Amino acid sequence: MAINTAVYSPKQFELYLALQSSNLGTAEDTSGDFVKLAVTNVEDIDFAGGLIQDRTLRTGQQIMRPTDHFVSEKGSAKNISFEYVVDGELALQKLLQLISEDTSPTATVTTAGNRTPAVYAHGAGTGEYATLIVSSPFSSKDRTFHSAVLTSLTLSMSAENSGGRLIASGNFYTGYNVTVGASTATDSGTASETTFVKTIYDCTTKQIGSASSEVDVVCRSFDLTINYPAVRIGYQGGNAEPEGYSRSGEYSASGNISVKYDANSEPSLADFLAGSEKSINFGDGSTINFDLPQVIYTGSSLSFDEEAGTFVDIPFSCVADGSEALYTIIAT
Repeated sequence: MAINTAVYSPKQFELYLALQSSNLGTAEDTSGDFVKLAVTNVEDIDFAGGLIQDRTLRTGQQIMRPTDHFVSEKGSAKNISFEYVVDGELALQKLLQLISEDTSPTATVTTAGNRTPAVYAHGAGTGEYATLIVSSPFSSKDRTFHSAVLTSLTLSMSAENSGGRLIASGNFYTGYNVTVGASTATDSGTASETTFVKTIYDCTTKQIGSASSEVDVVCRSFDLTINYPAVRIGYQGGNAEPEGYSRSGEYSASGNISVKYDANSEPSLADFLAGSEKSINFGDGSTINFDLPQVIYTGSSLSFDEEAGTFVDIPFSCVADGSEALYTIIAT
């Protein structure tokens, strides 16, 4: 057979996201619900990572035989990661809804310490989950990744990267098989997307300290990562897809803020060593804002720049007791 001379550019692939309105186990197919994530490069689905495999050398000969290999999608799980510079409001709000389990799209998301996970059961409509489509330039080879839960979301801004713009990255997980074939859904929902371009330079409030006496700081970078693990449980149907997901692991929010080392930021070392409760408020208060009312500093280290001067990196972990807010994020 003669070689095929076609070459596909990585830039020809696209990634689309839709909140799934159908029950868990049924992919979203309404074109108007999808929005394109403006990623730099599309990451392929990790087919191998969660595959059920067994490779054991049996007796009879010293070299492994083909029958000593076992591979099955039954009982498997798959992941897909993404990273993109946020340019639209709708896509970001969908991600915030997925990671917070908010019951409806909202510009302001708050998660409290006494939250309980939603029920994720096959064939039911509770919980927050999505369909993603990796659109391929190769005829009839789109990948439809459905009934997926967002297990991590990182929002970051840095004066040294991407013009200071807001970057969103994370990971989706599904226990359902990925469909490889022509997708009937398109990204017509992108037409209604509202432009949302925010940078670190729009964040006029940059405060650390205690809730009652926050101090202003000069900020170089800020990031917040929300982790919400998921594991498939049980199996049903001919493909042994899950009976549901367990989301009983720790729900956490943590990050890092890098600020100029001065009289306002110097106490961060003593606060870290004392394990005292502090707070962070970063944003403009109305269109892009991160209000972290209770944080524990998990470190404090100086960073030396010959030209910019000395900065201090302050990693932190958000905490909440009872109805206290773990975080409040505004994106509108």
